[in-house]
Amino acid sequence: MKEEEKETKKEATPELKELVMARLDVMPPNFKLSIGNKGTFDKTELMAHVKRGDDVGRQIIEMQVNFIKALTSGKLTQTLAR
Repeated sequence: MKEEEKETKKEATPELKELVMARLDVMPPNFKLSIGNKGTFDKTELMAHVKRGDDVGRQIIEMQVNFIKALTSGKLTQTLAR
């Protein structure tokens, strides 16, 4: 198992959950996100999963962390500029 995969299995820190909750909170009320075969979730459902820290919540946190890393490293900008 890769080191990144091991890290995603751990419980997210309260600070990380708070960051993800803040990002979700600013999404529009009609925001929806489909997560593989897990289903489609609205903003309220996403926030509930993050609070619970269940499998879907961990995936949401992982997606947000990956997005922030891509944004801060410049990879997102490079990809969008293509």
